[in-house]
Amino acid sequence: MKAFFIPLIALLISGCVHDISVAPELSKVTKVRPVTIRTTVAYYIPTERQELIVLTPGGNNDKLRYSPYKETEDAFKKVLTNVFTKVYKIDSLDDPKIGEKKIQFIFTPTIETMSSSNSNVDWEPTKFNFILKVDVFKANKEELFRTYALGKGIANFGRYQGNPAYAIEIASRSAFLQFQDEIITKRAKFK
Repeated sequence: MKAFFIPLIALLISGCVHDISVAPELSKVTKVRPVTIRTTVAYYIPTERQELIVLTPGGNNDKLRYSPYKETEDAFKKVLTNVFTKVYKIDSLDDPKIGEKKIQFIFTPTIETMSSSNSNVDWEPTKFNFILKVDVFKANKEELFRTYALGKGIANFGRYQGNPAYAIEIASRSAFLQFQDEIITKRAKFK
């Protein structure tokens, strides 16, 4: 009987890994300020970032597993298309497409995430931070500026029932909307 409890305790202490998405709901990544910047831009996500898989803490000693760049690429592109007239994805800062498509500015994101939960029963995160830093370059690779957005999501038991990613969705959406607002605020730089 004792031999049975030792593996059970080890299993309970080690926790499980839950796959979850950090993508915000695209229909909520909207353009609030009526500004359109009439220029052609691109975004670049290096392969190692695109393939990155992250593990962060959930509740009840469990872990969350997600691919932040892959899952949020559509939201990143949506922010850019909300603001700029033409948006392309490029494969490097030397991509021939930069000249071919007359791309003037390039956006490269860096994402950091933090999660936690005060639950000893459920695995869902009750707190999630989504940090989005974006380096903005001119077509000649000269750095123009860097944006910084911090989205925070908090969920209590009633909020995440039926939507385990509630806190995550709030955090990532907030970060992308902050990024969009900062681009619009700095629109004079895109001339």
